[in-house]
Amino acid sequence: MGKSTSSLCHGLGLLLLVLLAASASAIDINRLPGLRHYTKRSAYGYDYRQPEYPRNRPDERECKAYEPFRCPGGEMCISIQYLCDGAPDCPDGYDENPQLCTAAKRPPVEETASFLQSLLASHGPNYLEKLFGSKARNALKALGGVEQVAVALSESQTIDDFGDSLHLLRSDVEHLRSVFMAVENGDIGMLKSLGIKDSELGDVKFFLEKLVNTGFLD
Repeated sequence: MGKSTSSLCHGLGLLLLVLLAASASAIDINRLPGLRHYTKRSAYGYDYRQPEYPRNRPDERECKAYEPFRCPGGEMCISIQYLCDGAPDCPDGYDENPQLCTAAKRPPVEETASFLQSLLASHGPNYLEKLFGSKARNALKALGGVEQVAVALSESQTIDDFGDSLHLLRSDVEHLRSVFMAVENGDIGMLKSLGIKDSELGDVKFFLEKLVNTGFLD
């Protein structure tokens, strides 16, 4: 009786495995959601973000090393040299997107976020209030946090766009403008008046000048 029961259980187990295998084979894994974003360093030295699409779609091909930028939709890849060259190459023209092209000229978001975080770590969570106004208290919490401010600095074409994206007061935008203009004119005294340490002056000046040189004050 025990042997018969064992055989029956074994048979049921095999049947269950067959049924599970049949069900699994009917699952189309390409239909499962899998979009995520990654950051890739381009030949120009900047970072750009783009979606990574599920593989093996009929209308998708692998991007070649000489065409590493995948257009939205996943069906077309283009060379880095065609990004922001004034002529749209992606079907929807995304390669000429103003935010993408502005970010192309700016330091990577991760680098900007790290820079802002280092100032907060050195001077305290309310230090950046001296740059961005009262909403920047508590480690930029009211502005969405360090990462959000870094993204806005990367993608905003001008200081006014930056103020609009973070809903800054006009007085705060004008104060920030005066800081940038002082740096543009070589007035290091302005930075010292904000409490920037001598050991930090070079890095802060370089960071602000980078934004000025990419049209932030235009």
